[in-house]
Amino acid sequence: MSEQITVTIVKEDGKELAKLRHSAGSTLLDTLREGGYYPPSLCGSMGKCGRCGVKFHSCPPLPTQTERAFFPPDKLREGYRLSCMARPVKDCRIALDFSVEKEEEILSSSIFDKKKSADCTGIMGRPAADTDTVMAVDLGTTTIAMQLLETETGEVLADYTCPNPQSSFGMDVMERIRAGSTQKAPVLKKMVREAVQKGREAFCRTAREMGLHPPGLICIAGNTTMGHLFMGYSTETLGKSPFQPVNISLIDFTWDGFRTVLIPGFSAFVGGDILAGLTAIGLHNSKIDSKHGLKDSRSHSLKGDARQKEKDNWLFLDLGTNAEMVIGRKGRLFATAAAAGPVFEGGNRPGSERLYAAAGLLKQGLADKTGLLREPYFETGIWQEDIFLRQQDIREIQMAKAAIRAGIHFLKERASLPDYESIGRVYLAGGLGFHLDKEAAAILGLIPGELRDKVETAGNTSLCGAGIIGRRIASGRFDEEGLRTITDSCQIFNLALEENFQDIFIRYMDFS
Repeated sequence: MSEQITVTIVKEDGKELAKLRHSAGSTLLDTLREGGYYPPSLCGSMGKCGRCGVKFHSCPPLPTQTERAFFPPDKLREGYRLSCMARPVKDCRIALDFSVEKEEEILSSSIFDKKKSADCTGIMGRPAADTDTVMAVDLGTTTIAMQLLETETGEVLADYTCPNPQSSFGMDVMERIRAGSTQKAPVLKKMVREAVQKGREAFCRTAREMGLHPPGLICIAGNTTMGHLFMGYSTETLGKSPFQPVNISLIDFTWDGFRTVLIPGFSAFVGGDILAGLTAIGLHNSKIDSKHGLKDSRSHSLKGDARQKEKDNWLFLDLGTNAEMVIGRKGRLFATAAAAGPVFEGGNRPGSERLYAAAGLLKQGLADKTGLLREPYFETGIWQEDIFLRQQDIREIQMAKAAIRAGIHFLKERASLPDYESIGRVYLAGGLGFHLDKEAAAILGLIPGELRDKVETAGNTSLCGAGIIGRRIASGRFDEEGLRTITDSCQIFNLALEENFQDIFIRYMDFS
């Protein structure tokens, strides 16, 4: 049994906040997490982001080489360390010095949401006490969005959003997979369930205040990794070939006294959030749509051949650290995913602002189409639209853009579409897509130029779809077989295994 020492957390004035037991040899970050403190370690505990800093008031461990490179000598002498690197060996006192993150807007709405009723005490003319509710959850890699909905009408009664606390283990899917394949998996499960539980408790209070029934069902949509971590499954097989998930079927179980449903996924990297998104927009096989009673709630401004083309051929994009995408052609589905990496870190507005700033550099000639910053900015970096961009940041944007464009390219090939003009509509889902400037996307070449005027911002379709499916289950109108038909008939392929993937990827590295 390893030696136990005491880590005392104090304020800067020395007042004690907590005492934690620490096993010698472990990192301080592990101990903080076990004690309920979650530093925003966005680099996967590699000592690169510097956001998990602490200040030792007594007995600091010797700094590692990583910390020597990160902190100047005077800060090291003052006791500053990275909690992901520091391994205390004696009883010590520390002050938390975590970077204060900009509060991020978390998208919880879509273009298909029904507005809150002006008078929720008598929805649809019925007594409030007779009104049933369901809870929908979009379990994102970096954020969690939830809604309380009236079961029969689908009216949104309340919203609840929060950061995904698992982000302290890394911001992207691959880092989360690595963490979930270790002994940290139970901690990850506990963190995400506690976050969803807080939303559930808030909705129960809201329902009571409105005189409604508390949610009788919780319906969760998320990518495959998030679903595995919520259920406590090991993610080890998600991170290595042949990339086999433990379970991507619909899961219907009782959690803490509440009936809970996890929406099924397609594969290791195309999850239930995409199935929920397709449900929200109504982009399944037409036979299944008819069976489910879905109606086309999209814009009806197109007519004739254009309207038919939109119905027959469409592209669905959910852009994030793991960019999932689906093409539909005459009822047939083809799907893949691309690793966008750290460029979309934080999702939503920060990612879109980064892309907008990069597009501005290209427009002004401060960077060329190969992504090279002009001197002296190649060495120093440059401020653009309140965003500081280094040459490394530009390269990361190029890598993400190339991966997404390669994904769209191979989807078109798999669907045997002759050209991009034959795609009638592009649905851009998720927080990043909601804030993404279309002109910037076109300048960077993130989306084929032929599709620029066909893009429709759809919002949080994962959350909307979770609400639709949850309401169907709660009211006994759910067709599980029909949903399974969608997942089973969709042709999934691994982008990296395509024969000429590297050539296509390199082709799209340049901005255009």
